[in-house]
Amino acid sequence: MIKIICNTMFLVLFTSNLNAQQGSKVVRLFKTSAEFRYGKPSLAFDCNSKNKILLNGFFNKSYITVKEGGSSYNILKKSLYGYQTCNKNVFRFLDKKELLLLNNTEQILIYKHLVSKPPTGRTNVTNYYFSIGREGEVQELTIKKLNNAFNVNKNFLTLIDKNFKYNMDLAAFDENNKMYKINWLLKNSRN
Repeated sequence: MIKIICNTMFLVLFTSNLNAQQGSKVVRLFKTSAEFRYGKPSLAFDCNSKNKILLNGFFNKSYITVKEGGSSYNILKKSLYGYQTCNKNVFRFLDKKELLLLNNTEQILIYKHLVSKPPTGRTNVTNYYFSIGREGEVQELTIKKLNNAFNVNKNFLTLIDKNFKYNMDLAAFDENNKMYKINWLLKNSRN
């Protein structure tokens, strides 16, 4: 029985690591927000090339590994803005986390941290983050942090209080207006 459990655990770990590495090959790596804004990455690989960028997310490392030609080198995640995958998804780094950018064209950018399994015993895990524009600091998407970030826009803060009860509600997409609800409210708070 123990042997079966050990073999199963090994298979799960091996498969997860293999999938993480296969999904880690990216098209472009951005060191700054300006590189991202102008579409001029520091490093770019064709998805079919033998060169690759390993994100090292499976082991929660603080650096990525670039394999180019016959050599490899590490770059600290905190010194990078983010990356774009072969399927055009954009991710930003926050400490050791990789955050998926959900809305590239709105003023309040919303990111989602893809957690395969939330930490044990945590009931209030915030998986959404935001920044004000591309250059803004990335922080947890909470009512309190939005209040701090927009403390001079009292109309917006009033709309937040009226429309959102829980932090998870802040990531709601408004199908009618084809934008995230907090951006729609921000836009209307200035009219």
